[in-house]
Amino acid sequence: MTEASRREQIQRALAVHKDDPEAERREFSLSRGPMTLPIIRLPLSVPVLNTKSFRIAPALLDHPDAELVANDPDSDRAQKVVADLVRSGHSNASELRNSLHEQGQAEPGVITRSGVLINANTRCILMRDLLAEGRLPVDSIKVAVLPDDVTPSELYDLEAVLQKQPDLKDPYDLVSELMMYQTLNHEAGMTEQQIAARQRTTVPYVMQGFNILRLMDRARHLTEPPLPIKSFGGAKGQRENWKSLLSSVDAADAEGHKEAGDEILRSYLALHLLASDGVHALRGITSEWIEDHLLDALADTGDLGTKVAEAIIASAEDAVTTPAAVTAADDVDDGLDLLDFGSDNEQPSTGSHARALLDLALAATKAGPLGKVELSGGTEASSGDVISVLAATSANVLKDHENRLSAGKKIADPATLLRKAHTTVVKANKALSRVVSVPEFADVAGEVEALLDDLEAQVKEARTAVRRVAKP
Repeated sequence: MTEASRREQIQRALAVHKDDPEAERREFSLSRGPMTLPIIRLPLSVPVLNTKSFRIAPALLDHPDAELVANDPDSDRAQKVVADLVRSGHSNASELRNSLHEQGQAEPGVITRSGVLINANTRCILMRDLLAEGRLPVDSIKVAVLPDDVTPSELYDLEAVLQKQPDLKDPYDLVSELMMYQTLNHEAGMTEQQIAARQRTTVPYVMQGFNILRLMDRARHLTEPPLPIKSFGGAKGQRENWKSLLSSVDAADAEGHKEAGDEILRSYLALHLLASDGVHALRGITSEWIEDHLLDALADTGDLGTKVAEAIIASAEDAVTTPAAVTAADDVDDGLDLLDFGSDNEQPSTGSHARALLDLALAATKAGPLGKVELSGGTEASSGDVISVLAATSANVLKDHENRLSAGKKIADPATLLRKAHTTVVKANKALSRVVSVPEFADVAGEVEALLDDLEAQVKEARTAVRRVAKP
């Protein structure tokens, strides 16, 4: 169906709607302000799926047909690519499909005059599937029609706002959210303040999102070929890990040690491939954790762990004297350049245990659970077994690391709390000096004295506890 045909069908439905005072209308929040839009029904063949949807942006970025979709978004092939990505990317597709079959479409989608769906793409696809199976009684989708003068920036903003509505049960993953912020900034021309206001969040949260997305792009280009950026968005709570990584890498970069920052990222990528990158697992991790903890822990697991540790050590030592290959071509076009992201292709001059671990993890995951991976000395091992021993040992090492951090905090807590208490008591003394001569203070002096008596008792108890500690 051509754009002209779509426009004609939408216009006919709008004409019928206009003549019916009882026809449904709803208010939507556009960036220009609230607007009441007509709600109409269209055949399911009319809408065009949104190729610029934030939901599929991470997966589309690395898709082999990304250029085709960008150049000819309305073509059958492009629409099929989008449909497949939407189906695979929706975590509740099966539940939504059953709901549409049993209860029908509850909420309208939003559509442009040219027939492009801004949201409700998943619902449209699933209803088309149900219709083809003879399980949908009516060939129609309910949509709110936008005015003809709506701008691209308003469309980006509207999709972002609609996604925040509570009736949508499948929120964007981390990468989709971050790419949405970046698109609103670069394509829609919205400032950080405007994005934060429309998304009901804070400016620092948005700015941090920009920095995390840049860090993701830097990280994924440390492998060849680059890892799909979509892979960083899966697990719930990944933003906490990326916040920790951002802090650690920024600290390394600030000291002029970019390679140290890359080492931290390589460690993360290896753990990411091994599915050992759970929330908070990487808090405070350094670029030396492999040498300091992982290698010994691997050797303690048995023969395979020892061989894996030896392979990591040998690979790192070989890389010291062997020039490292550039990790990504200078002219790589990963799609993020449109968002002012460039891949940094600096060539490291030395080997590293993090690079060796990452290379081994990449080789093992590429070979698959039934394949083989080469270790040091020409020996081979089951890639599935290598992944298992690396994943389990890494998880244990990270858990021990987290426990040590927690124990350290507990040890520091008494002094930290006493410092706060000391500061408060000093302030209370100053406050007393200002009011002791005021006659009205006599009414509350007894209460203050009782609090001081209790404070003295607490201090005595704390001092007794400290004196029981054996001195070195």
